[in-house]
Amino acid sequence: MKQRSAPRRATLVFLAACAGVLAAGMALVGLAGLSLPGGQVDSRAALPVYSALGAESADVLFWPEQLWEERSLAENGVFRWEEVSGELAAPWLGLFDWGWGLGDFAYPGLVWVAAPPDGTCVFVRNIRFLDTPPQISGLATPNAMLQYMTADFAAGYRAGGFAVSCRVYAADGYQDLPENWQELATRRCTEELLYLFNLSNDDQRLQLYQRLNSVLTPYPWALENANFPLEPLEEYWQGTGRDQLGGMLNTLRGLVCSAQYNSVSLYSSEGWQDPGESWGTLYNHQTLHADRELGEAELTRVLADLSLDVQIVPLEKQVMILFGWYGGNFAVYYDPVLDCFSGYALQQ
Repeated sequence: MKQRSAPRRATLVFLAACAGVLAAGMALVGLAGLSLPGGQVDSRAALPVYSALGAESADVLFWPEQLWEERSLAENGVFRWEEVSGELAAPWLGLFDWGWGLGDFAYPGLVWVAAPPDGTCVFVRNIRFLDTPPQISGLATPNAMLQYMTADFAAGYRAGGFAVSCRVYAADGYQDLPENWQELATRRCTEELLYLFNLSNDDQRLQLYQRLNSVLTPYPWALENANFPLEPLEEYWQGTGRDQLGGMLNTLRGLVCSAQYNSVSLYSSEGWQDPGESWGTLYNHQTLHADRELGEAELTRVLADLSLDVQIVPLEKQVMILFGWYGGNFAVYYDPVLDCFSGYALQQ
């Protein structure tokens, strides 16, 4: 991933809500008043993503996944690790509130390792487990049942720092999605962002807020028992990797809290409201009393003074909400079959 040269004015890029445009391969358009960079991001491109995504079936990869694609497809540089249990992914699934499996129904996956010139990486593929997708209290949803899921996990370090990817998918059902599923999923992600940044009072769209509220803690206590089979990676994690991860999450939490604060300051018709203590997590969501319905333009203004990029990127099976700031990238993945935010990725 290219390093950012300096903090820059935040941008927000959204998908054009048109299935015909998607089918033609024209995916993302900028909000009114924003200028798009000229280039496009190719299919299977590594981060960063600052512009349009050209293909409906494209994917955008964090570094561990990019390394897997490059090495495993060439059958060179990725090696099976027979001695290690795939349960090493369990703490990372737990960080996003997944149980990695239930008894005999859990399959821990296969472990692979790679040693690029500037670091080390471990991959766990084809984790299979039973779980119930997270639900919003009081809201009936058709996926509120115990079901099979699969997960892929990767973590490693390189000269640029620590990176991790933990993505959960439904076991089946993507072939049955409607043709306009990307449009619908992108609209859902937009609504979740508005609620996250306190520009919506729709409590049916609090799932992203809840997920981030549980992840963006100053220190990832959920990962106290995380360990790695490779000695260089374990030494890095216990030495600086853990602190790097905690610092990145803490920085993003501060930026999100600032955006929450900005929205109330800018748009509450009742004037400024004390957001209260955050105690290391996000501010409690406040009912925003505004004179008009708020949307993407207001969200752009809320982010304008922060060194934070927020983008929505359609992928082959899921839709990514990508947060970028000077020093890191963090993504959450909305799964249209599971109807929830099912995974995350982070890299320095």
